Amino acid sequence: MDVLGYIDTLDEGPRRRLKPWAGRIPAALLSRCSLVRLKRGEQLVREHDRSESIYVLTRGTVASTSGFLDGGTYVIDEFAAPTVFGEMEAIGASPFYHSSLTAATDAELIRASNADYLEWLSGDPDALLARSRWVIQRISGQSSHERSLLGWEGRRRVAFELCRLYGASRAADDRFVVPFTRRELAERVGVSAKTVSRSLDSLEAEGMVRLEGRKIVIDREAYALLERMLSDGLDGSSQQGERNAR
Repeated sequence: MDVLGYIDTLDEGPRRRLKPWAGRIPAALLSRCSLVRLKRGEQLVREHDRSESIYVLTRGTVASTSGFLDGGTYVIDEFAAPTVFGEMEAIGASPFYHSSLTAATDAELIRASNADYLEWLSGDPDALLARSRWVIQRISGQSSHERSLLGWEGRRRVAFELCRLYGASRAADDRFVVPFTRRELAERVGVSAKTVSRSLDSLEAEGMVRLEGRKIVIDREAYALLERMLSDGLDGSSQQGERNAR
């Protein structure tokens, strides 16, 4: 694979961020990379699969998910290009992936073996320091996210996911339609579809969402209310709404 030539075809943001790093990697290692293309919904790796590869997301969006003890799953985060997956496992010598990775949109990724990636880092101290810092920051952020999510009731989980989706959309207008069904939203936050429906009814009553048939709509005012609720904590009426949404 001609990695440098491929990077030249990317959008400006990923191209600008990836090209300096790719230029530091020995040509022999770059030549052994391969391209992975995924359709929306296709899984790249499963949690607890053996960790053997590093993946650099170059186009599209990938969701990182993990499992509850009862068999359900929840979304840890979604990542847009450019993002690297598998670094923390490779640097930490973990034999297994810590989460599942699924294409949230059509996506493309550059694949390299763990061995080639570690060979590069071992010969480039500046890159090793920079990538190690990034891994630590990412682990810290994800741990905080997971602790919060797992400790919340269903209504607050739904509110958090709606808030995150709106913020990630960078919507230029005042209307964001959530691109998931209630069942898909339930799978993302690890609750039942019934809990999502009850939570949405409660949030709509407080002006935090608009329900237009099956569409879930968020505008700037609703987003501000969602942010305030998540930042300030639930008041008495919201806590009662949460108990009703269980």
